[in-house]
Amino acid sequence: MNRSLVLILTCIFSSVLAGGALAGPAENIAFMTEQYPPYNFEQNGKASGIAVDLLDAVFKQMGAAKTVADIRVLPWANGYKKVQNDQNTCLFSMTRTDAREALFKWVGPIASTRVVLMARKDKNIKIESTDDIKKYKIGVINADIGEQLLLEAGIPKGKLQGTAKTLTNIKKLEKGRIDLLSYGEHVTKWEMKNSGFNPEKFETVHALTEGDLYFAFHKSTPDSILQEFQTALDTVKSNGTYGKIMDKYLR
Repeated sequence: MNRSLVLILTCIFSSVLAGGALAGPAENIAFMTEQYPPYNFEQNGKASGIAVDLLDAVFKQMGAAKTVADIRVLPWANGYKKVQNDQNTCLFSMTRTDAREALFKWVGPIASTRVVLMARKDKNIKIESTDDIKKYKIGVINADIGEQLLLEAGIPKGKLQGTAKTLTNIKKLEKGRIDLLSYGEHVTKWEMKNSGFNPEKFETVHALTEGDLYFAFHKSTPDSILQEFQTALDTVKSNGTYGKIMDKYLR
């Protein structure tokens, strides 16, 4: 064989080996998350939580080169906009709803969730209908499902006070600057407990929806890639890794 040809083939083969990981389905996707503990949050400068550990286990199952260090923590509204507009992106943990179904492609579920309205117990707030909700000032996270569900139910935008951080809403609720907080129930209680608030001073007064949390991919993501992620996730769930992750954060 011609020596030059051998050299060319050797270089090509070496390049393939060096860049083999780049061919994997995870490598070209930008993964984004938000402050939504215990599922995902930033700790010591990097992403942590149930969904983060689960995704890391999926990376390992797939043989991907990506790690937790590659996951960006962003305000929810920023990530929500990017995953709709930018190809090769994934945002988590997102509640899968009918209104969102066609906007993204889905891998999951990660865990179940319940989006609720919470109030201070001493306010004795009772919610029996949508009209009752309209009486109150409500704290929401911008572009979050808690905001979207209220708008879909016909609650005037003027009744909603948006912010980027759950802790901000908890403080406003505690001080009486808002009457209700619309968000994931487990996440709100986690934030209260870990931020020095007494969860016993607050109560759930109305459930907006119950559903599941997912990894939401840009809608142009090929189905073949989604299937690889789903297969890896299903394996992680069946081999005992998922249970260990849940125990780490919830026990």
